[in-house]
Amino acid sequence: MVGAVATPVVKGDPSGPAAQVSYALPEYINPVMPAPSPSYWLWPANNTNFVVESLEDFGMMDDPDNPLEIYRDGGGSCNIANRTIWFFCDTLGYDNDTFKAMTDKSLSVAQNFSEPSLLSDATSNSLYSYGWQPAIPYTQDEWPMRNSPSKRFTMWTYTNCIQTSDSQAIQFFALSKSNSIYSSTYCANMLTVTRNQQVMFPSTTYSYGSFASMVVQGVAFLYALDGTYSGNRDVHVARVATWAITDITKYQYYDASTKTWSYTQPQPTARRQSAAVLSNWIPYSTGSMFYSEYHNAYLLVYFNGWADSTFRVSYAPSPTLYALPQGPRGYDYGGVAHPQYYQNDGPSGKSILLHYSYQDTSYTYPRAAKLTFV
Repeated sequence: MVGAVATPVVKGDPSGPAAQVSYALPEYINPVMPAPSPSYWLWPANNTNFVVESLEDFGMMDDPDNPLEIYRDGGGSCNIANRTIWFFCDTLGYDNDTFKAMTDKSLSVAQNFSEPSLLSDATSNSLYSYGWQPAIPYTQDEWPMRNSPSKRFTMWTYTNCIQTSDSQAIQFFALSKSNSIYSSTYCANMLTVTRNQQVMFPSTTYSYGSFASMVVQGVAFLYALDGTYSGNRDVHVARVATWAITDITKYQYYDASTKTWSYTQPQPTARRQSAAVLSNWIPYSTGSMFYSEYHNAYLLVYFNGWADSTFRVSYAPSPTLYALPQGPRGYDYGGVAHPQYYQNDGPSGKSILLHYSYQDTSYTYPRAAKLTFV
């Protein structure tokens, strides 16, 4: 039924946390073309002309058919079985400005690529004693602390999923408990979100996949920020076959200074700038990696710092893509590019969807914009 949502089916102990939650997703079909997959070693390539021809701002991303006013931040997307699924971070629901419920992660489906601001929420109609059922289930260890102000578990999603087959994708997210940050994975298998297999990166290493990722010829490249020693200025990368993405023993790690890959995971005790594949003079915060057929190049579209409010692209003569209309609170954050949109408009990468967290007077919500290059 188009536009319908259903109560999640929680598998496991009904009185406790679940390892798996299933949703009846709205039937909005948005087919995409297979992403171009040239040799990874093309980067950086020629034709890197980043002059912006036009920018169409679609405004707030929302579900017009939902009885609640929904505000949220963060977010990432991917296309699974011809549905474009979005995961968001903190999500709050209001009825005529009266607070009703919240969750730290929610799930929506894109209604139409031509109107990217239109979403259909799959998790917001299920009210539980602690608010909405979160789109990503808690584990046994996390469940007792789900509402503790000092030790509350949160899962921040600021990057896109990695599609591993037509019906499955992997999502890396930052898991926060007090001041400890980890990176882990869950699988979105059409209608099901699971956390049965996880890859954990402690804060003393690099959280591969939590900054950006892309798949080239069946290999997933997972990008991580060095937040401990470089202040998020250095980007490091690991690679693994998509079929083995939850097997940490199959990961290889790149050292740019020697141009070699190794199965030995770095255990940094200081900044390793020469080993990084990218190093910026100001901090990165969120980013997206993808191949642009139009530019014949791999692009990194990113934000600098959390109070940035400007989309930028690497290797441009002028790195500024689009300076956002800043919200009343002075800045926006969480910018992510979504290359699966507009692949049918011509060569992929000529037009891309940008989304970011816009800070209004009292609320934060995602906004969408279509950027087209000359």
